Amino acid sequence: MELPPLTRNYFSSQPNREIFFRRLCMFLLLTLTVFLYFFWMPLRDTAFTYSLVSLTVDNTAAYIFFRGVTTLGSEGFFLLFLSVIYWSVNKALGFWGLLLMPLAIFVTSEVPKDIIRLPRPEVRGVTVPTYTFPSGHTSGAVSVWGYLAIMIKRRWFWVASIMIMFLVGLSRTMLGYHFLGDVIGGIITGIVFLAVFFWLANYLMENNIAEKLTFSMLIFLALAVPLALSFIPALYAPNLMGYLAGAASGHLLERKNLNFKLQGNLIQHILRSLLGMVVIAIIVLGPTMILSYNFHLLTFIKHGLATFWATYLAPLVFIKTGLVRL
Repeated sequence: MELPPLTRNYFSSQPNREIFFRRLCMFLLLTLTVFLYFFWMPLRDTAFTYSLVSLTVDNTAAYIFFRGVTTLGSEGFFLLFLSVIYWSVNKALGFWGLLLMPLAIFVTSEVPKDIIRLPRPEVRGVTVPTYTFPSGHTSGAVSVWGYLAIMIKRRWFWVASIMIMFLVGLSRTMLGYHFLGDVIGGIITGIVFLAVFFWLANYLMENNIAEKLTFSMLIFLALAVPLALSFIPALYAPNLMGYLAGAASGHLLERKNLNFKLQGNLIQHILRSLLGMVVIAIIVLGPTMILSYNFHLLTFIKHGLATFWATYLAPLVFIKTGLVRL
């Protein structure tokens, strides 16, 4: 799949349509922000949250549906999904997604949660060891699915992405993990993050910043910056920054040593995906099953190894085992 180059036309190549959709996003952002400000307390009403959760708890089909939908905003799903895109669909799309995903969740949810420190709804059977505002699943869904929609630029994909964003946010309340205000906060932070991310990406590309740095310096930055950020006091900081370090360093080595091509028949693509995802699962879950505890550096390393496998080691294995059509 060939994608258009990254430009400042995020929604359409037609100037009038681009301006319209930018203004629409700004209107949505301002409306949600004002709404959240003036209705802060009602949006965190426990009784209202319980009424939504009861609709799910008392309906097995609804519970299964929302449990499935909520995974579409989880870091585990994004890790596997974006890795498959990297291996078989479009390397650039998958790589930037693997960079954006942990950074988005870290900036839009993990850090704000630890600063604001609001408790989650007290719903029986729901125990999550983090704070509640804003919703990380929602901000992650807005950031990642929004990124994919902007890059792919297909109307059907925009529609599907917006539906997924909405349903992921709704599922967080229906399952009792968040108040409705947390979900709205996640939408706001996700939109802001996307705007900043694309502005910064364009700035770096237009000024050829990466080309001005040596390979050694890029590798150092790819490892040192996430490692330093992993010590910010947020529960999942080592996980997310590990993902970031592994994806960045792995892709740099892949570009230098492999230049992995995506060509292959259907069987090769299926085998790549199956093998790649199984190894990711082993890397992430294996140490937890063997050891009775996790410590900071181990958490950072195992999550970093997962994306390093995705961006460098897996392509190397695919080449050595003939899962690539040369």
